[in-house]
Amino acid sequence: MTWFIVGFVVLLLIIVCCVLWIFQLTKQEKEYMEVSNQYLKEIGKSYTKEEFSVAIFELYQNIIQAVQEENYSYLREILSDEVYNSYLLAIKNSKERNAKTIVENMNPIFSKLISLVIKDNMEIAKVWLKVSYHEYIIDTTLLNADELGMKQEPRVIGGSRTKLLEKEYILTLVKTRTEKESVVCANCGYVTNLVTRNTCVRCGANIVSRHYHWVLVAKEETHTSNR
Repeated sequence: MTWFIVGFVVLLLIIVCCVLWIFQLTKQEKEYMEVSNQYLKEIGKSYTKEEFSVAIFELYQNIIQAVQEENYSYLREILSDEVYNSYLLAIKNSKERNAKTIVENMNPIFSKLISLVIKDNMEIAKVWLKVSYHEYIIDTTLLNADELGMKQEPRVIGGSRTKLLEKEYILTLVKTRTEKESVVCANCGYVTNLVTRNTCVRCGANIVSRHYHWVLVAKEETHTSNR
C-alpha cells in the first residue's frame, strides 16, 4: 500500500511538471508572437517580416565581425552608447589577458520580428534571433625570437573550434521614423534600403545619418546550448 502511494505521488509530480512545462512553452510562444506582413503594410512598411528578419541577422553578424576586427567606427554608428561600451569593455578585458574571442561559421536557425511599434517619432523593433556558430578563445601573447620563424596555429585557450554553439537573443533596435524606406545614393545613383544600412551597398558612400538607420540598443540572451 505504501509503495502504491509513493508511486501515485511520483506520477502526480511528473504530470504537474509536464503541465507547467507546456504552460511555459505556450506562454513564451505567445510572448514572442511574430508580427504579420499585413500589420507591416498597414503601418506603411515596404518590406516583409521575412526580409526584415534576414536583414537583422546580417546586421548582427556584421556587428560580431566588427568586434573581432575592432572596427570601432562601424560599431559606433550601429550600436547605442550602452551596447558599444559593453563591447569596448569586453575587448579591453580580452587584451589585458592576451586573449581574443573568435566567432566563425555563424548561421541563423531562426530570426523573427516579434514587435515593431511607432512611438512619437521613433520606431522600435524587437527580433527573436537564434544562431549557431563556433566560438573559441586564442592566446595573443607575442611570440619569442625562437618562435617567430616557425609557422604556428594560434593556441586555443578556451571554447572549441569544432563544438557548435547555439544561442537565442531578443534584440531591440530603434531608429527615427522616415517617410521613405529607401534612399538614392548621391554618389552613384543606386537605391539602398534603410532597413539596416547607412551606406550605399554599391559604392560605400554615406547616404544617411545615424538617426535614420536601425541601431542596436539592447541584447538579451535567452538561451544557450551546445551540439
